[in-house]
Amino acid sequence: MLNHHTYLKIIAECNFARPRVSNKQIIAFANVSPATVTEMMRQLQKCGLVNRHRYTGVTLTDQGRELATRLLYKYRLCEVFLAQHLHLPLSQIPEQAWQMADTLEPPTVTALATFLDHPQQSPFGGDMTTDLLNDATVMPLSQLSGTPTKLVSYLETPSLVAYFQHCHLTINQPLWLLRRDEDLNFLYLETTAHEEIIVNLSAADYLYVQKKPTN
Repeated sequence: MLNHHTYLKIIAECNFARPRVSNKQIIAFANVSPATVTEMMRQLQKCGLVNRHRYTGVTLTDQGRELATRLLYKYRLCEVFLAQHLHLPLSQIPEQAWQMADTLEPPTVTALATFLDHPQQSPFGGDMTTDLLNDATVMPLSQLSGTPTKLVSYLETPSLVAYFQHCHLTINQPLWLLRRDEDLNFLYLETTAHEEIIVNLSAADYLYVQKKPTN
């Protein structure tokens, strides 16, 4: 059974660059029944970690955001360690990093951060220096309308890691939007090498690109 911290992590990740998280998203990422999610959201609300919104999902409270930020920072430290020092394949890192992170005590977190020379980015592009839960400089690739942009991070579930690699995408990769096909649920993108990349719009919800600066 998934613990409270794991549900909080799922909510924080799904909430990134979005106003709130639907129960449908939590069900999909937790891979549990709707009833299980409903009960867990009740428990998290009783703990003061989430606010439940009828029909529209949940948001993190200030207390929930504070705890989720600490959890994600530990998680990303472990991701960096597993990638840089154990050289694990990227697809194996998320699950093992979370198992490590959920048991780390604060002195160990501090020591690990020092050992890794205070990394600023996870292997999946996740920022470790600003607001881990709501980076205002990025948006989901699925919302892209103008060009050009740069792919800066993505949600590191094993299936999305595999999809990211299958599409030959890379972190900090410049991309241009060619067209959007809502009927087929695809985005058609172009790289600097003039190669076309086709990305499923559902996956693009969890691939993050740099927002165009506003003047």
